[in-house]
Amino acid sequence: MSIVNKPRVSKMIKGMYWGLAAFIGCIGLIFLSLGILTPMGNAGFIAGSLILVFVEPILLLIIASLYRTRYILSDSDLLIRTTILIGGDKRIPLDEVESVEKTLIPFGIRFFGASFHGGYYRIPGLGRSFMAMTNFEDGLLIRTRHRNYIITPRDPEDFKEALELKIHS
Repeated sequence: MSIVNKPRVSKMIKGMYWGLAAFIGCIGLIFLSLGILTPMGNAGFIAGSLILVFVEPILLLIIASLYRTRYILSDSDLLIRTTILIGGDKRIPLDEVESVEKTLIPFGIRFFGASFHGGYYRIPGLGRSFMAMTNFEDGLLIRTRHRNYIITPRDPEDFKEALELKIHS
């Protein structure tokens, strides 16, 4: 039997991404308008089109990814389900898990991913880690033989207990 955990998305992270998407959309529309209404011409139209066709969809995909993030615990592994924009799905065999600890979301240097959502980070004192987070409060650090993972399940203490129960059974 699998346990599916849909994490809570914090208002701050939601607001930041929705605000950025609105800002970028407005910038794209301003460039389109300038291209039509001023001598800027094709340059403004092209710039606005590029923003609206390439940048805005990526932001909207990141927002959708926040709501699609899942942590699926089965008898043999933990699947961290995320979008390819932050590194894609990660399958962690339970027999490779060394420890599970409740943690604060640490500061790190991002190698790849989306700020405030996840990706690969270099975290001082921990090393290279994969983070899939939807808030700043519910962190679990999962240490394995090969990599560290930081996730933010809803009710982290309950998820930690369920994970440890599966590991030791």
